Amino acid sequence: MSIASRTVPPAVAPPAALPARESPRLRAPRARRRRWRVRPGILLASAFLLWLAAAVLTPGLLAPADPYAVDPARSFEAPGATAWFGTDDSGADNYTRIVHGAATSLYIGVGATAIGVVGGTAIGLLAGLNGRLVEASVMRFLDVTLAIPEILLALVVIGIIGGGTENAILAIGAGSIAYYARITRAQTHLVRRSGFVEAARTLGLPAWRILLTHTVPNVIKPVLVLATIGIGSAIGAGASLSFLGLGTPPPAPEWGAMLSAGRNFISNAPWMITFPAAFLVATVLSITVIGRELRRRAEGRLA
Repeated sequence: MSIASRTVPPAVAPPAALPARESPRLRAPRARRRRWRVRPGILLASAFLLWLAAAVLTPGLLAPADPYAVDPARSFEAPGATAWFGTDDSGADNYTRIVHGAATSLYIGVGATAIGVVGGTAIGLLAGLNGRLVEASVMRFLDVTLAIPEILLALVVIGIIGGGTENAILAIGAGSIAYYARITRAQTHLVRRSGFVEAARTLGLPAWRILLTHTVPNVIKPVLVLATIGIGSAIGAGASLSFLGLGTPPPAPEWGAMLSAGRNFISNAPWMITFPAAFLVATVLSITVIGRELRRRAEGRLA
């Protein structure tokens, strides 16, 4: 056979080049940029919380006037240059009372959340570290408690111990104990099965030392992150009790009490409830936004 009659096999296309893997050195800066990327909502919430912190720590710097001062001659004065947020039915300046009332509202929110976290953590650890009988008994009690809305449970407690700021804190805190207890119990089961706890048991560490140095620190971290969101809910619940006349009594500057006082004059002086409600909503939303951001980062969802 001649060379010309030979069939030439078709050319084989070279294999497609595999995509080059990105260097870890290039991925690290991008991951850091995603991690520290801040959204506009976070900036607005942080800025408002900075104002709230200034109102709590130095209210006289933001509003030097006396929040208890009244001037009947200036009753129902509309917002203007002399009174930015107007005046109420007694002539008191609304802006001054809102600034000085921030401390009371935040005091109720933080105090009630602290009671819920401490009580819920103790009950959750009791259920998660003991046998099935104790755990089942505690969980059935928590299920019954969670079936009742927090505000209704707080009203029951208020009906037993009476009204007032401190009693409102106790009532709201008692209503949130079951929520934190369930979270603590679930987290306790995860920590008990973790490798470092098993290693501590293998090394012969006593149970109390494992509890204090390994279990409690790892259980309390996610609870504290969720407690940040709970502060906003507690502030709203405290304002609700004050609106019903069961929380902070007048004439103390408190946002819920200001709403309660202004509801009777909503037709001719709407600013009496507009500005306290706006600051109450902004506070709850800002704390919730920051709390959800902390939760998102704690769970590793950086994007």
